[in-house]
Amino acid sequence: MNTRPPSQPVEPPRWGDRLLEWFCNAHLLEEIQGDLYERFTHDVQQVGLPKANRRYWLNVVQFIRPFTLKRQPEHYSSPGLFSSIMLRNYLKTSLRNLTRHKVSTLINLFGLTLGITACLVIYLITNYELSYDTFHPDSERIYRLIGESQYGKSGEKHPVGFVPNAVPKAIREEITGLETVAAFHNISSDVLIPTGQEKPKRFESSRHDELVVVDPQFFDIFRYEWLAGNPQTALNEPFKVVLSEQKARTYFGSIPLDHILGKEVIYEDSVRVSVAGIVKEWVQPSDFNFTDFISFATIRASKLKQSINLDQWTDIWSASQAFVKLPQGATPEQFTAQLQRFGKTHFTKNMELQFTPALQPLSDLHFNDEYDDNYSRKAHLPTLYGLMAIAAFILLIAAINFINLATAQSVQRAKETGIRKVMGSSRANLIFQFLSETALLTLIAVLISLLLVHPILSLFQTLTPEGLTVDLFSWQTLIFLFLVTITTSLLSGFYPSWMLSSFVPALTLKGQTTSKGGENGNLRKGLIVFQFTVSLVFIIGTLMVSRQLNFMRNKDLGFSTNAIVSIRPGWGDKGPVLAQKIKQLAGVERVTMEWFPPMGQAFMVTKLTYRDKKKDVEMDVSAKIGDENFIPLYQLRLLAGRNYLKSDSLRELVINETYAKALGFKKPADVLNKLIRFQDKAFPVVGVVADFHEQSFHEKIGPVFIANMPQARNISVKLATQGKQVGDLKTTLASLEQAWKSVYPDKKFEYTFLDDSIAKLYEKEQKTGQLVNMATAIAILISCMGLFGLATFTAQQRTKEIGVRKVLGASVASIVALLTKDFLKLVFIALILASPIAWWAMHQWLKDFVYKVDLNWWVFALAGVLAISIALVTVSFQSIKAALTNPVKSLRSE
Repeated sequence: MNTRPPSQPVEPPRWGDRLLEWFCNAHLLEEIQGDLYERFTHDVQQVGLPKANRRYWLNVVQFIRPFTLKRQPEHYSSPGLFSSIMLRNYLKTSLRNLTRHKVSTLINLFGLTLGITACLVIYLITNYELSYDTFHPDSERIYRLIGESQYGKSGEKHPVGFVPNAVPKAIREEITGLETVAAFHNISSDVLIPTGQEKPKRFESSRHDELVVVDPQFFDIFRYEWLAGNPQTALNEPFKVVLSEQKARTYFGSIPLDHILGKEVIYEDSVRVSVAGIVKEWVQPSDFNFTDFISFATIRASKLKQSINLDQWTDIWSASQAFVKLPQGATPEQFTAQLQRFGKTHFTKNMELQFTPALQPLSDLHFNDEYDDNYSRKAHLPTLYGLMAIAAFILLIAAINFINLATAQSVQRAKETGIRKVMGSSRANLIFQFLSETALLTLIAVLISLLLVHPILSLFQTLTPEGLTVDLFSWQTLIFLFLVTITTSLLSGFYPSWMLSSFVPALTLKGQTTSKGGENGNLRKGLIVFQFTVSLVFIIGTLMVSRQLNFMRNKDLGFSTNAIVSIRPGWGDKGPVLAQKIKQLAGVERVTMEWFPPMGQAFMVTKLTYRDKKKDVEMDVSAKIGDENFIPLYQLRLLAGRNYLKSDSLRELVINETYAKALGFKKPADVLNKLIRFQDKAFPVVGVVADFHEQSFHEKIGPVFIANMPQARNISVKLATQGKQVGDLKTTLASLEQAWKSVYPDKKFEYTFLDDSIAKLYEKEQKTGQLVNMATAIAILISCMGLFGLATFTAQQRTKEIGVRKVLGASVASIVALLTKDFLKLVFIALILASPIAWWAMHQWLKDFVYKVDLNWWVFALAGVLAISIALVTVSFQSIKAALTNPVKSLRSE
């Protein structure tokens, strides 16, 4: 038998179609009778073909005859068996093809694993953030009372996430149609548990997100599972507290919960309450991580009324919060008119505070940082959307690698496709076969990603939200992984499978392909441009974010931050005693009693008025309160006048240059000795300091006054650094702890360096920079791996051309240039496309900063040089290798 078809056939097109039709029918028919070879031979002999053509087609049929001999009907009698055989064959063929092309398989697997891992990690983070407080029954009907505040007629209006203390009760009584209104107040206090001995057990708790004084209606809005106590009456009386199960165990150990009821708990050293209930903590993400719920009636019956004035209408504090629950079917717009009338009624034009209440959806609380409070951790929603976009782009880049490498291999697989078609495979079967290879590779990448998630989350713990829990086998995660697997398989495999299945067998068996993607590679070039466009956007973003962070770290803040330690003793009269002890320590240069440092997350704004002959100038001014050592300790620069003198009360003011200009004085010296009214008293301005930053670079420097007030209770310590070593600083810190223990023997010593406190202002930007850096590294790595694979296949396809060129005298450098110039052109095009996109994205990001760097042209040029250098290094490796190959080897088969 002739085992090879003739090498030079004369092909009548109609007989090629006839041959394919016979073989397709033979493959698809459930019952096949007779010998296909005999039937086809009979047809050939019945038609008057030229002798040469007839002999060619008979030889072709005889060549394929061993593959198409009689098939018994029973082989296909069971559809289930047929499907299982098909699937097993697809799997076996897929494994063989993947192992045959090891380089491309590893590149694709690496890229898909990186892309899917990034998607999975980002999904876990965003899903966790977006699930905050979504589990509450009727959560869509829960709203927080917020408002817009204004001090004085000319004061600025500010959105606030809290209300005056007297507002919740009045709204409950005056606003009709609300289902429930509940107020609560955050407090900070150590907790004492009597033990029957002389000294109670102390639990330190300086956080504002644990202890709250709540209305009984709080548990009507937010539902808890009650483990002990009566939810209807637990908080109706004063001196009652409801504890979370975990906190009850912390306070009282492992005794039965029913036995904890009635036990005594002491807050703020003298507020004695008894346990009236125990509730189970929520396991879902929530901003309401309260553990101690003290009855609201305790405020008026205890010393809490000194710090929480429930009749206060003229001031607001972030600790005062209120929530409402709307009736079923009601909308917040229905209550807008009533709330506005309420504001006009209770906050008349003659009052110092103007306040208009409003409603904020519970779903907005975790993301809207305009409305601040003492308990929630704000997530930046645009950052979450940005993370999703990054994950999508990384996965898309990995899919593009797959498409590029698959289409580059099309020539190698064209003959395989032709034989499969001749053997009877339909186009649908071929597409399914090629898609199964992609799906298998994607599934392997998913399994590897599952193994990498926990180590990655542990490695980048600083970038993940606190409390993030990972359940890889929850139904949400499994559905997400299923969708990612299907989407990635279709995204990566559909076009290559469609293209490969479109080859004409009669041409592919002769070594020809008709796919344009396989001939000129325009699609591959376009995809490479897209890959590097994304990578260049990330590179430019990395450079700009790094420049802005360096700018914020190195810019002169207007005061000294070096070796300054902040200590917060808390409420009480022992702070000055501790400060006096610290002043006497060796290694301490200066000590000041203060409210807050010049710059940080905490600050206070109040109303000041300056009266001259023409008009009154009233405005919001930031208050920096500290004793006479405040200005010299922070080395604030005096432009005119002097520092205020030592005193036990407020007597003199020092203002900043911005405030002096806002008052209408062109020179700092002109404002000296002018009187400014504060709390209905006039105080002289004795000095003007140069402007300094008191908030992050997102905020403009505003009017500031500095003064001494007896309420200053925190301590800042300037450590001596001149001629000191690191060991000396540790010794001084140990001395500070000893001084602390001598004054507060039962409290833990805690301190923070001012540099670290200021760095927290840019924590979001730091995380953004790290995320952009990682995204850039991943995008570049995946793109370069794909470029490396394409360079490898290009070099293989042009092996003989390179050999001929070397024989004709081409140098190694000219061959390398020949193989790399096309890729470098694509990177240059990508730079042109990426530059306007990156400029717009960075311009939008920098808009949030008042003080920022410029978008200089050299950043884009540097990004282009980096991208071209990376691409050159990637491609040159294979290009040099191909150029150094001995031409005798590459031309041996010719």
